[in-house]
Parts: sequence; C-alpha cells; structure tokens
Amino acid sequence: MKITPKWEYVEGSFDTETVKLVCVAKEKYDDVILCVEEEGRSSNFGFAEITLNTNGCDKHAVFDDAKKLGEEIARRWNEAKDKK
Repeated sequence: MKITPKWEYVEGSFDTETVKLVCVAKEKYDDVILCVEEEGRSSNFGFAEITLNTNGCDKHAVFDDAKKLGEEIARRWNEAKDKK
C-alpha cells in the first residue's frame, strides 16, 4: 500500500510492502518511536510514539518495557511482511 504523509517539510511517499519498521529508542529523552525505514533514504520517518502508563512514575521507570514493546512490534511487522 502506498502512503503519502502530509507532514510539514516532508515530501514523497513510501510503499508499506518495501519499507522496514524500526524501533528508535532515545534513552536520553526516554522516548521510544516507531519509524519506517526505506532503502536508499538517509532518514527514518517516525509515526508513532510508545508511551506506557506510568502509574505516577516518570517515563524513565518504564523506558525499558516501552523499548521492548517497540522492538517486538517492529519484529512482528517485518516478519509478517517477509512471509508474503
């Protein structure tokens, strides 16, 4: 499926059949972001941030679990895409 994002300062489109999903974890900021990575491009396009319920804790307390969840989502997406 071809997707054309409507983001400010970004042009172009990508095909979900050819991209790879990657999990980008920035420990310095406690951010976990799912991104699409297309061969031949030098940048990833982030489209979803993983935020877990902290039950009153700060984001750093659940960073490792959020990172594991992001890696698992990316692994399953790429595995399913490769099976087609």
